[in-house]
Amino acid sequence: METVGPKHRAEAGVAIHVGWSIGFVTLAGLAWLVRNWFWFQLVLSLCFVPYVFFYSFIPESPRWLVMRGKTKQLEKLLEKAASVNGKEIKGDIRDFEIFKHRKETEGKKSSTFLALMKLPKMRCRTFKMIYLWIVNAFLYYGLSYNTNDLAGNPYLNFFIAGIVELPCRVLVFYSIKKWGRKPTIVSFMAVLGLAYGAMLLVPADLPWLGTSFAMLGKFCVTGSFGLLYLYTTELFPTVVRNVALGSCSMFARIGSILAPFVRELSLGFNLYSENVNGFFFYLIDII
Repeated sequence: METVGPKHRAEAGVAIHVGWSIGFVTLAGLAWLVRNWFWFQLVLSLCFVPYVFFYSFIPESPRWLVMRGKTKQLEKLLEKAASVNGKEIKGDIRDFEIFKHRKETEGKKSSTFLALMKLPKMRCRTFKMIYLWIVNAFLYYGLSYNTNDLAGNPYLNFFIAGIVELPCRVLVFYSIKKWGRKPTIVSFMAVLGLAYGAMLLVPADLPWLGTSFAMLGKFCVTGSFGLLYLYTTELFPTVVRNVALGSCSMFARIGSILAPFVRELSLGFNLYSENVNGFFFYLIDII
């Protein structure tokens, strides 16, 4: 998102998550084709080999170059961008506003997490966003890891869980354009809570209904989680934007770490319920 202007930041912030969704869907097909865990892990590892050759093709962040005072690299990057887009740079490139901003930030140290804690409003905002990141990561990965427990074919369930993300990205894009960031993310999380809560009320003889609620929840958590990347960067000023996003993403790993234990908790609860029911009927037999 740092390689585009503020005008197109929303489009870029939503579009980059399409790659994640395509990878999610592809993973289901790969797992279906490669059933052995060893070869499956090997194929996944080899997917990262091409990145070695991408170094010279992926552009550096212009804003990072400004903060570091790398003006020569920035000039080359801007000239290349203008050439690719068929634009002509008029005047001296050093007269651009981005170079003036470099003079203001030159010599300043990089911000740390402590900078987010200095001001009361920014501190409060940081804690709120950290909570949202933890909850979204917990729910997103909790369902993604436990699609095997849903009714139906596990490969098909995982595929559906990935395919619902694609229309979700489109809905997020139009929602933030029409209603804004805050109403969109609150609506997604409200429906998400209702969908996951409704799964508890689904009868055992209607497994398809439970799967439907799970996919609705997956749809909503995908929208809210993806929107957090854009929403977080826009809530904080430029000087602490990167450290704010990085800190929130780091704390979100708490939710990711806890997610695999959701299934174990459900199994433990079922076992406890069976033992309690068995003991209850045993007392009835004695009476």
